[in-house]
Amino acid sequence: TVGSTVLVQGWMFSAALLSILTAHEFGHYFTAKYHRVPASLPYFIPFPFSLFGTMGAVIKMSSRIPNRRALFDIAAAGPLAGLIVALPVTYYGITVSEVIQKSAIPANSISLGEPLLFKGLGWLAHGSLGENMDVMLHPMAFAGWAGMFVTALNLLPIGQLDGGHISHAI
Repeated sequence: TVGSTVLVQGWMFSAALLSILTAHEFGHYFTAKYHRVPASLPYFIPFPFSLFGTMGAVIKMSSRIPNRRALFDIAAAGPLAGLIVALPVTYYGITVSEVIQKSAIPANSISLGEPLLFKGLGWLAHGSLGENMDVMLHPMAFAGWAGMFVTALNLLPIGQLDGGHISHAI
């Protein structure tokens, strides 16, 4: 997975994104251990010919969760731990990103949506941008955006996603 993420976006992106994913999975792992639920160390899934270079990571866990509180805690711990790492990584990445004229943006660039949290971090780092200005993201900022995007998808209340486990526990 390190190789596939480096291949796709470079070393800085790889280190930042894998740090976020590792924190997320170890949030699940350590909380599972706290609740005495057997769990494996994380398995990272490479996906070399994609935008992020990975399909994330998973841990294998016993299907026998002792109670709803344990299920809730284990499911919520991953996204919270990932967010704790994603916020400073994203903020640092945005601070070292370049503010440029919109007309100078290369034609093959990807335009990302502006989630409220990401927009707020951008405002903290660069203040209010002029009308014709935009931010060319540093690879660490893009990794932070990717980490937050994947976490948001993972919180959907569907099946085996963290959001599905949280909603089932509630």
